[in-house]
Amino acid sequence: MTSLAEALLPRQGRMKLADAAALSALVQESVASNAPRQALLVRLALLAPRLREEHHQRLLRETLEPLLRPSRARLFTLPNGDLVAVGPERGWHMENVAQRLITLLGAEAAGEGASLLRLPDQATIVLAALEEALAEDPPPLMHVLPPRPAVEGDGAPDPTRLAQALGGANLSAFLRCRPVLRVAPEAEAEASAQWTEWQVDVPELSAILLGERAAAASPALTPHLRGVLDGRLLAELARPEEATQRGPIGLSLGLAALDSAAFRKLDSLVAPEVRARSVIGLPAAAVLADPVGFRAAREVLADRGWRLALDAADPAVLALLPPRRCGVALVRLRFDHSLPARGLPPSLPPASVVLTGVDRAVALGWGLDAGIRLFEGRLLRG
Repeated sequence: MTSLAEALLPRQGRMKLADAAALSALVQESVASNAPRQALLVRLALLAPRLREEHHQRLLRETLEPLLRPSRARLFTLPNGDLVAVGPERGWHMENVAQRLITLLGAEAAGEGASLLRLPDQATIVLAALEEALAEDPPPLMHVLPPRPAVEGDGAPDPTRLAQALGGANLSAFLRCRPVLRVAPEAEAEASAQWTEWQVDVPELSAILLGERAAAASPALTPHLRGVLDGRLLAELARPEEATQRGPIGLSLGLAALDSAAFRKLDSLVAPEVRARSVIGLPAAAVLADPVGFRAAREVLADRGWRLALDAADPAVLALLPPRRCGVALVRLRFDHSLPARGLPPSLPPASVVLTGVDRAVALGWGLDAGIRLFEGRLLRG
């Protein structure tokens, strides 16, 4: 079934936007796993206008694809016409392809428009070209991310069984709340609580419902399972005697939850001044998969006075979703050991970042040095 987002985009545009999302995911995977690869970046946007015409782009693709096929290298077409080929580091040499480009485009054009790069060391160059390509197209809210296939046989919990079991489970024992603190770098400055993050401890819940083996693997939050968890979390927080007394909250919800009766009930119980200090986080993957739904959700939250955040598992995804262009005030990033080496994207102001997973002093220290001031994790107490 064709989604509304796909219907709004020309077929060629959908291909390029899907290529952009797939390229970003491949670069992120190379960085996370430290897997070496070669990348050939063909910057047609830098060349003479006549070389950026559609028939020249088609000629380039027809020339490159046969050369790439034997090595299983992948060719990506970006929204502005730029091409990126990514292949293995060894056993095949991208220099041969670059030489063919010189023949096709001429030495001057190829010298200016083609760069041979190595991943993950030069991943930032590829991501910067990707962000530049997206900036020339309609806002990235229209970008679609191809869904990943379900993985079977890996010991992960069965989402269907877990969703059924959740129907009768009491979630109160599995609710977790932690404060988000504003921390200044000055030693004498006192940390101040901004809001309290609420979430369900899914691994512990899985262990109780499905056994210890399930707890060892993170369950995949399918849309259905995500909806069940969101609904139960909202129901727990919407108890009138507690909701009216609770201060600002932070929630990470799927898009569908914002159109549910459970969210409307919670919304009606939270005072306007409390909503103005609370934060609703939406997963970046959901925003990419359903940009039309995201725009609708953003309008609902704005009308009701909630603040909106983007949950980004990896800062590289922000090349597809620049926060300012998306109308997002905050970005929630989870700390991991690769983050200090990679750093924050240049387009992401540290003041707009909420660093989560701050369980050790190294995370807090790096965040403060990077200019981040909002933190959440086991290390911090309100």
